[in-house]
Amino acid sequence: MLEIDTFFIISLLLFFTGFISGILAGFFGIGGGIIIVPVIYHLFNFLDFSQNISMHMAIGTSLATIIPASLNSVIEHKKRACVDLSLLNKWKYSIFFGSFSGALLAQLIDGKILIIFFVIFSFIVALRMLFTRPYSTKTYKFLKSIQKIISFFIGTISSLLGIGGGTLSVPLLLSCGRNIKKAVGTSSGIGFFISLPAALVFLFAGLNFDDRPQYSIGFISIVPFFLITLGTFVSVPMGVKIMHSFNDVLIKRFFCILLLISAFKMLRDLIV
Repeated sequence: MLEIDTFFIISLLLFFTGFISGILAGFFGIGGGIIIVPVIYHLFNFLDFSQNISMHMAIGTSLATIIPASLNSVIEHKKRACVDLSLLNKWKYSIFFGSFSGALLAQLIDGKILIIFFVIFSFIVALRMLFTRPYSTKTYKFLKSIQKIISFFIGTISSLLGIGGGTLSVPLLLSCGRNIKKAVGTSSGIGFFISLPAALVFLFAGLNFDDRPQYSIGFISIVPFFLITLGTFVSVPMGVKIMHSFNDVLIKRFFCILLLISAFKMLRDLIV
């Protein structure tokens, strides 16, 4: 059993993690998994839980927290008419099945190859958004023609990494003609279709593991899920409100910085 002081500090850490990830969910349309996964992973290692399942527990719990966070975010963005419901309806099945496939793959591979792909993709997209003009009409039409295929892979890669997919879906939505605020709002809805099937797969896949932490269901840890969700519930509306107070150019710049930071971090984790 943890001492009271240690449990209190860990509880504050998890709530603060949820608070920060909720700000990111509201502002950037991402689920916050970029923050949540490493925090839970290192926390479980600190508590001497089995390293064989620590990453699976971190990803599964992260995906579970994205479900309420993305719903909260999409509701707030919808109030401001910044959710493309018709596009969500077109993409929902390809994202859903992509997420389901990625969650199944996560039980078989370590995901390093996909992380490398994600890093390269993030660098290219971020630098292009920072320094170049919008896509040409030819490129725009090509990306639009294969958007369902790309959305499938967004679901697959996102569920493998335990993230809500905003770092992948926002650039695609921009390339398909949405402005940055509508791209962010719609991405919140995409996060829900990614996180729900993936979290269910992680839940059922972990039921037969005996060395799971106490108070967990499958690969989802209940206490971190509850505390992080509490933090996101408070902060998601704040993130949405802050985002809508900025102009589109600044939001794009902030999003590019987020992409570069997440790419550098994942690259560092691979090397170290």
